[in-house]
Amino acid sequence: MYPLHQYVRGFLFLVGATSLWGISGTVAKYLFNQQVDPFHLVTVRLTLSFLILFAYLAFAKPDLLRVKKSDLRYLTILGLGIAMVQFSYFYTISQTNVATAVFLQYLAPGMMVAYAFAFQGERVGGAKLAALLLTLGGGYLILVGVPGGGFAVNTRGFISGIVSALSLAFYTIYGKIGLSGLNPWTLLVYGFGFGALGANLLTPPWVTLVGHSANEWGFFLYIAVFATVIPFGLYFKGLKDLSTVITGLTSTLEPVVAAAVAFLVLGERMYPLQLLGCGMILSGVVFIQCLPRAGAVKVTKTQKSPI
Repeated sequence: MYPLHQYVRGFLFLVGATSLWGISGTVAKYLFNQQVDPFHLVTVRLTLSFLILFAYLAFAKPDLLRVKKSDLRYLTILGLGIAMVQFSYFYTISQTNVATAVFLQYLAPGMMVAYAFAFQGERVGGAKLAALLLTLGGGYLILVGVPGGGFAVNTRGFISGIVSALSLAFYTIYGKIGLSGLNPWTLLVYGFGFGALGANLLTPPWVTLVGHSANEWGFFLYIAVFATVIPFGLYFKGLKDLSTVITGLTSTLEPVVAAAVAFLVLGERMYPLQLLGCGMILSGVVFIQCLPRAGAVKVTKTQKSPI
């Protein structure tokens, strides 16, 4: 039997990550209302996150900055995946609305289930399928539960939303591979670094870093620390303890947190269907947590990194 404490620890890491991401949605919405370009936000976010995490590790844990040359290709691809999920998500918001973007992105758990079944030999029984349907159905109700709301998506927004879901599924599955041989913080600092490099090549820093107020820079710093470095660290730590499928299903708590924060901070109403959707997501997440054998990952000392 897998150790229960490992399962609980991984679950708590993921709850912390999704909660911080859910709260950050309100901050991002404020910045967009101030006419901050979504692509500029992603570039600044990745760059600041890399600089902050690199400085901390260089001072406190320099050993975590040392990697083999053979790992650099893997880390580059992971970094591009992290950058892609952020670019595609924010671009979807710019083309649609936040609810539609979140719903499209959280098609990712279904993709993870399909991948795990087809390529990893993971059993996908009735419990996992039920949890998946509950979380997907809950996300749909959060989306369409606003009177007069629903899908507000054009072709480009729909395509970028699907790319966002694929990117989220990719870096979760691909990140799991690296965790067998590398520390989560090592993955992140190089992932942010290569992601930031790619972002700055697309949008030069002399374009992204100018014209922002001191107030906006304060929010940029908040997003870098509390919406990127800390939650991504918690996410990868949780992923190390849990399977990709359970990680994906648990991460669907993010829209529930985002809706609750929007209600408390922005005064946005929660309609009956949206409340039902939140309840379905919570039920799906709680349901899958009752099956620790399905979600825990057995780690042995002889396990080797495949990268």
